[in-house]
Amino acid sequence: MNLRSRIVLAVTAVFAGVSLLAGWLMLIRAENSLQIAFDRAVATRAGWLLSQVSVDPIVLPLPTESEQMRVIYHSYGRSRELFRSPGFPNASGVGHDVDRHLRSFRSMTVQTMAYQIPSGQVSLTLAVPDASLMQDIRQLRWVFGLGWFVSLILAFLGGYVIAGWLLKPIQAIVHQAGKITNAATIEPIALPTARDELYQLTDTLNQMLARIRESAELQRNFFGAAAHELRTPLAIMKTGLEVTLDSGQVDGRTTPFLLGQLDEIKRLTRLLDEFLTLSRPDHAHQVLKTTPVDLPELIKNCLAQLETVATDYEVTTQFEEPTLLSSPIRTDAVKLEHVLLNLLENAIKYAVPDSVVSIRLVWENAPTIFVQNRTVRESGPVLDLMQPYFRADPLKEGHGLGLWISYRLTTLLDGELLLDWQEFRFTSTLVLPETKILA
Repeated sequence: MNLRSRIVLAVTAVFAGVSLLAGWLMLIRAENSLQIAFDRAVATRAGWLLSQVSVDPIVLPLPTESEQMRVIYHSYGRSRELFRSPGFPNASGVGHDVDRHLRSFRSMTVQTMAYQIPSGQVSLTLAVPDASLMQDIRQLRWVFGLGWFVSLILAFLGGYVIAGWLLKPIQAIVHQAGKITNAATIEPIALPTARDELYQLTDTLNQMLARIRESAELQRNFFGAAAHELRTPLAIMKTGLEVTLDSGQVDGRTTPFLLGQLDEIKRLTRLLDEFLTLSRPDHAHQVLKTTPVDLPELIKNCLAQLETVATDYEVTTQFEEPTLLSSPIRTDAVKLEHVLLNLLENAIKYAVPDSVVSIRLVWENAPTIFVQNRTVRESGPVLDLMQPYFRADPLKEGHGLGLWISYRLTTLLDGELLLDWQEFRFTSTLVLPETKILA
């Protein structure tokens, strides 16, 4: 339930309670007014009938067919009933009409004054059917109930409109904040004209967004500066190794070691290039150096580079090549190789010792590479793994950047990286765009 609905329900509930209580009190007063008016009319009628009564000689007026009357004469401490209608109601107000049907009556009693009949006092009780009074009260209650229900609906609709109007500035803030897709596109939210609570909220959000943008820029600048500063010493080391290998003064036992060091320096150089690529703003145009790439050969090359790592972690790698001959694809070979190296190295490091890391290349609608390894844990948060600095196992070496870099580079290649961790198996699925396939 959203905020607007909660506001409308709260306002409607308060209005319903207050209006019901106020209406109930007004209804009671209206019913009492109707009863008083009815009793006054009956008393007026009874007073007129009493004015027609004579004791000596006895003269009594007759009531109408719907009325019931009783006349009592009080004299010298004694009472004598002079007249009583056959269906006169009892103490509970129930009597009979001319057809002997039970009906409800409302009675009023009037008495003569001392100067009217000096020898005694005459009291006249007139009972009138209260059907018309009850009908008026029922109609009044029905009108009140209908009016209360209609007012409740109007209050709900009015509350819905007013709540939408009150929340319109907040919706504008949400809409403008929703346009922010990354730290590079953060723009301040327009401040409301009125300096109220919404103004304070918007100003606080702008301050928070400014801090986020500053933090993202600092992080991006750090990547770029670190990568730029490390390129020079790596270039010197690379040149030194190449000069040493070309000098012919290296014995046969040292040459494989130096070649391995040279490969690692080249890999570090590529890694720094990717850091420079990732340090650029997300909205900046990224240049891809596309060349024809043979996927099976690229996967084999990556496995060869990680052979020593697999031996250290006591893990065996197994590559299942496609049965059909695959054609090369045009993509950025350096970035794709870096993605594959990260995925394979991650699978090797987190695999159970003495297990097999399987690599499978499927060529259907689009070239898809599956990398699967067995894990100690049954499952884990795959979405968090593509966030920077997140590590599924803090005891393992690394900084939590490999899968994040792979995800970013895959996005630059217009591909898709999917992760799945279930039933003690971790699977990385790299889907390359089918539009890049060469005939």
